[in-house]
Amino acid sequence: MNGLTMSLRPTNAYFRAGTAAILTLVLTSVHHAYGAMIYETPWRLHILHVAVPAAVAIALLLFIGFTRGGKPGGRLATWAAIAIIMAFPVAAIGVFEGGYNHVLKNLVYFGFGAESAKELFPPPTYEMPNDLVFELTGIAQFPLCVLAAVFALRLLRMKAG
Repeated sequence: MNGLTMSLRPTNAYFRAGTAAILTLVLTSVHHAYGAMIYETPWRLHILHVAVPAAVAIALLLFIGFTRGGKPGGRLATWAAIAIIMAFPVAAIGVFEGGYNHVLKNLVYFGFGAESAKELFPPPTYEMPNDLVFELTGIAQFPLCVLAAVFALRLLRMKAG
């Protein structure tokens, strides 16, 4: 049983890191497509041109990293996947888009008022909270990116150790 448990551990680490990262990218794609529709701002769809290739790259690199195990190409692919996860789903999407653009904006708006929020988050780039689905999907990017970061760092620790 112990050998079986050990053999499943890398699978789970790769799967969790990839799933959390790709779910963050799917969520941001849905969020931006919804925002483009309700606010009539088609420029929000730009995210799809980055999120889709990033998701494909993460999935392929994690697959290569897992299937090539401890070989140099496998290690390089795993490190590259982790770098992409930390740079895009975590930092750019989760921390900036989810954390700053939505969590902080809502805290300022509901804590200090619309005028304070408009000073920090000026229209037309930012919309003040007026659509529950848009705000909740925006906010949800932040905790999802935290999971992606935790799982990616666990994978990194497992591969480095």
